[in-house]
Amino acid sequence: MTMLHLKNFALLEPDFGELRQGYELLVEGETIRELSETPLKAAKADVIDCGGRTLMPGLIDSHVHVFLSEVYIRALESMPLTLMTARAVRLMKGMIDRGFTSVRDTGGADWGIKEAVEKGDVAGPRLFIAGQAIGPTGGHSDPRRRTDFGARCHCCNAMAYTMNVSDGVSAVKKSVREQMRLGADHIKIMMSGGVASPYDPLDSMQFSVDEVQAAVEEAKAFGRYVCAHAYTPEAITRAAQCGVRAIEHGNLIDEASAKLMAENNVFLTANLVAYYAMKERAAEFGMTGDMLKQPRN
Repeated sequence: MTMLHLKNFALLEPDFGELRQGYELLVEGETIRELSETPLKAAKADVIDCGGRTLMPGLIDSHVHVFLSEVYIRALESMPLTLMTARAVRLMKGMIDRGFTSVRDTGGADWGIKEAVEKGDVAGPRLFIAGQAIGPTGGHSDPRRRTDFGARCHCCNAMAYTMNVSDGVSAVKKSVREQMRLGADHIKIMMSGGVASPYDPLDSMQFSVDEVQAAVEEAKAFGRYVCAHAYTPEAITRAAQCGVRAIEHGNLIDEASAKLMAENNVFLTANLVAYYAMKERAAEFGMTGDMLKQPRN
């Protein structure tokens, strides 16, 4: 088994709360064998001089979309799966280079890209995937233009490939089971409007109580959990009452819905960086915030 002896680094250990110098580290295979303030002796180890760089635990990002490489949603409509995948490879390389060793993809990434990382075909962090994000007709996962009455070919539309539209308890159950079959680590559902979808108001309620409960029931049956895109207190409350484990965004949360989340052990991933990114990209396109929500005919 390969043994590595790391020297000459600044150590960032969260328990210390500060950068510290003068440590050495011994790693055997995937196991950290020893961390020492004094020189280590390991004759059979390969020595790595870190050149004064910082050694730290791997970071975890709890909300990413490796397949959704554009915050300007229209740009994804004509993106083929080949380009979508190529961009995902670039994005994941950037993640691992910035120190993110695990990421939770909350809609879009499939078992193929996950396995490509696991088998070493592409460089990237460990992926925990939701498969397609599931929502109702006209909701946050429905990317169609108003003149589109059916789904266009997935091979030429990155949005259509990464999202799922399901209406009614039986359809939701089937969609959740399908994502489980395809290797999802968790299920993503849409429970309110979004800032990047074309027609649904931010405060719209998406998925009924019965539909949410159906998704939660099926995920639990498979040993998985449901996370929900939800902005408003009403959507957050419905999610918490129905057994959803995690809220994504939740920017309009109030004290009552926050208390309910705490009582039900529901996690919140605010993902605030998304809004800064959208503002920057909008400036690149010469757009205003209102134009991001402009209907697409």
